[in-house]
Amino acid sequence: MISGNFRSDRPSAASNLNEGKDEPGGGRAGSGGRARQGSEAWRMAGGGDRILSEDRLRGVLDLFERLRERPPWRWRERLRPLLLLLGPERAASHAAEMLKSRCEDERAPVSHIAADTPATGVAGVLREAKRELSQPSSRARGEPALRFPLLEMALWLRDLREIRLAGDRPPPRGAASSERENHLLVRRLTHPPVGDNENARRRELNRVIRRRGRDVLRDLEEVPSRRATFLSFLEQIAPIGIAAVALISAGTAAALDLASAVLAAVIGLAFVTVQIAARTRGWYGVRRYGWFLRQPYIDRDSTGFLGFALGVFDPRPVEPDDHGEQLDLLLVAAFLEDLRRNYRRDYRRAAWARVRYPVLIFEHLSAGHPGVAFVELVERVRADGQAGDRPPGFDPLVVVAGVDPAAPASAGPADPPGPRLLERLARAVRVDVASDEPQSVIAARGLWDRYTREQRRVGALGSRRELRVDVTRDPGGDLPPVRPVRRRPRLAHPALPWIAMVAVAAASVSVISVQVVRYCSPFGIRRMANGECVGITDGSFRFGEDSGGKNNDNRLNKVLDRIESLNDHVTESGKPYATVVYLGPVTADPSIKNKRIDLLAGVQGELIGLAIAQKRFNDAAEGDDLRLRVLVANAGAKFRYAEDVAEQIRGRALKDRSIVAVIGFEQSRRQTQRAIRLLAKSALPLVGTANSYDGTALLDGDAGYSPYYFRLASPNARTARHAAYWARRGDVGGRKVDGAVVIYDGDPDDLYSANLAADFQRSFRPGRALMRPYRNPGELNKSVREACQDQPDLFYYAGRSDEFRSFVNVLELSCPQRPLVLADDEIAKYVSDNAEELGRKNTFDLFFTPLAAREAWTWRWIGDQAPQTFYSDYDPGVREMTDDEDDPSGRRPSITRAAVGYDAATLVATVASKVYWQEKALPSAGSVFAALNDPDHDVLRNGASGVLRFGSRGAGHQVIDRPVILATIRQDGTTEVRQVCGRLVAGGQGRADCPPGEGRGGATAK
Repeated sequence: MISGNFRSDRPSAASNLNEGKDEPGGGRAGSGGRARQGSEAWRMAGGGDRILSEDRLRGVLDLFERLRERPPWRWRERLRPLLLLLGPERAASHAAEMLKSRCEDERAPVSHIAADTPATGVAGVLREAKRELSQPSSRARGEPALRFPLLEMALWLRDLREIRLAGDRPPPRGAASSERENHLLVRRLTHPPVGDNENARRRELNRVIRRRGRDVLRDLEEVPSRRATFLSFLEQIAPIGIAAVALISAGTAAALDLASAVLAAVIGLAFVTVQIAARTRGWYGVRRYGWFLRQPYIDRDSTGFLGFALGVFDPRPVEPDDHGEQLDLLLVAAFLEDLRRNYRRDYRRAAWARVRYPVLIFEHLSAGHPGVAFVELVERVRADGQAGDRPPGFDPLVVVAGVDPAAPASAGPADPPGPRLLERLARAVRVDVASDEPQSVIAARGLWDRYTREQRRVGALGSRRELRVDVTRDPGGDLPPVRPVRRRPRLAHPALPWIAMVAVAAASVSVISVQVVRYCSPFGIRRMANGECVGITDGSFRFGEDSGGKNNDNRLNKVLDRIESLNDHVTESGKPYATVVYLGPVTADPSIKNKRIDLLAGVQGELIGLAIAQKRFNDAAEGDDLRLRVLVANAGAKFRYAEDVAEQIRGRALKDRSIVAVIGFEQSRRQTQRAIRLLAKSALPLVGTANSYDGTALLDGDAGYSPYYFRLASPNARTARHAAYWARRGDVGGRKVDGAVVIYDGDPDDLYSANLAADFQRSFRPGRALMRPYRNPGELNKSVREACQDQPDLFYYAGRSDEFRSFVNVLELSCPQRPLVLADDEIAKYVSDNAEELGRKNTFDLFFTPLAAREAWTWRWIGDQAPQTFYSDYDPGVREMTDDEDDPSGRRPSITRAAVGYDAATLVATVASKVYWQEKALPSAGSVFAALNDPDHDVLRNGASGVLRFGSRGAGHQVIDRPVILATIRQDGTTEVRQVCGRLVAGGQGRADCPPGEGRGGATAK
């Protein structure tokens, strides 16, 4: 319902007609007298119906350009005054037509209301203005049209109201489809079953409003307008939306992974699509019309817009006298609000591209012309917008009107000295200011507030609201050219958002492509040329997660899961912790054609040993005890990218001071050597697990060994001396060996194989060890076949476990007698996965020298001393950290490597904890190094691989009297330990047959 409580602080348009009449006592009001005098003066100076050429009207054109030119800065925008073109109808119409043509030539927004317009009332003027301002001729090519959703809704509600007031009359013959639909809607809203149910009426009205929004494109008559309007909707959300989605996807790809980036892109594009559909299909419904609930002219309904709309639609039995005027005010306010929104400087490019204010030109106003009431209502709405404490409003409308100064103010008969139309318009646009009358001492309290409100109002409206130009008056003389028009900013070009969108999207796609090609996950995990993923992880990245069996086939996933879980527990606890970084070959070589992945038994064992050590150490910590965190760094198969990853570790250590040591380095290769030298420059303690090359960590020149590298494995020379001794003594195979063939890898980057082979040759009988290098599996097969033609007593295998299967296969097929094979710890990785097969086939005798063995911790070697608890934790740990304990392939992690991995992590954690309590501060890499570099004390008395005490730097920080073990594989696939030389336990130890000068058990040789 329309409320009777309408508000207006200014006199109505009708009341202005009464101003300027005779005052009591005779005579006219001063303003009326001045109007008559001005009219006479104009006629004398104007020269009658004189019409000036466009060249002589350059001053008017210059003024017009200044009025409609939009300032480049928001703070300079002001309401434009009313421009009155004074003169007879022909002269004013000529000037108005000239201004209109100028706008149309520039494709600037303009509406021209003729003197004899068929429009009736303010609503008719607004319909005509809306139509012309939305025309393609009123906008530059590529720019969207001005839109008037609020005005369209207000006009539609007014039409429904008029149909309602007309009763049940059918639509006139030949009426448009929209008018017939309006009649049908009115009938549904006023007749059962919808009309007698308020909720049903709201639902019906909401349905039609949504449909009207959905048909906004279909209702346009011109296809180009339809396309331009759709692009205007699209431009509001698509460029910035797609650019944002692209940036988010690129960021997600960098921070997480490609799958997360794709998910983010799908969700983002779906959101953008929904937004576009919502804007073009009317899904926003009534939520677009919240302004009607804030306007000051019609009472707002507390139940929302639908209640307000029904209030406009339903007439009251008794309505106020100014009801029609208030509806017109609502229409004008909606029109100005639409223009304000079209020109609001926000994220929309189109608003910044509009450099001309919209112009409404009245060709010639007369007393009965609806444009007079329109001008009066526009000024009332503008003045109302400055009232109260709200920020002053601004609308961009420029109004130009042709007026005959002699025209009367009313359309009815009037005496010649009566009020003039010019006077009426002047009063309508006048800026009211407070009187100069002095106030009482009580009223003085409000003077300052009134003064500030007045200043704000004058600042928004200006000191005057009209500019008058006599278009027939030409004093002669030369006129300067019209000021050049302001061009659209280059940054507001219609193509720019789309170009920016494409550029951002292309850049994001490039980033994602680089991420996919160069990185496997976050920037810490890089994708190398051969497809391997290398870098540092806390266990959250699975290096072979998507390999499909081509890499590690998820073999390490569970142990990485365990390490990640343990790390999370450490960081979430808030307790102090130290960090060790494990550097190893976490991925197998992707170039291996048969995709066998048993070569990862070594690294799997070391990671399981690390996880067991981390869990045991952290479980024993109480209160503020130090905890251990483990990072895993993949150096790639064969340590191919060890130097690159070492650089990453070095950078991480500079940022994360909790990193106190790096462990691993299991393979003796040139890349490993370079990585050790690089990390040593950072003063990080380095603990090698299975690296046995004699010259590991040896610096250039005479610098000797790096002081920061500590090795757990015995050097090749010591291991080869034991192996040669046992072979000559008959401990290998039960018979003394007289001659041997040494098989080794001749790759110059592989430091381990050639070094071990040379050490064995020197330790064996002079001239009785035949060296046979190989570079590839083909050469290996050839060497073995040739050796079998004159089968030696012993094959000493100093090659890598990568080729051990090929070696065994050729050996079984080519040798006429049962071969005897002796190998180093390197093949322990192969034995872990194939022990049952080796025992079952029993085609050759295999002996090897593992770095550690559970079978050494028996009564035969340690007597009644307590066994190492690591081995009791190992089997449960393997069950939890491998995919299937009963794997039919027989793949098992290397328990030997698990033991040395456990020892490396445990000794660093133990030393760090000792430093933590001694110094009452978090341990640093330097303090841990100082504690490790103590040759007078055991750093780990109960290691899983023996007693650990490091020697001096001169010998490369070797473990003093490191155990060297001789083991063999039984027919049931189990391991049997035949000899143990060195300190396995701190107490008494079973005696063994050891080379002279080596620990034999029971006592240690000096």
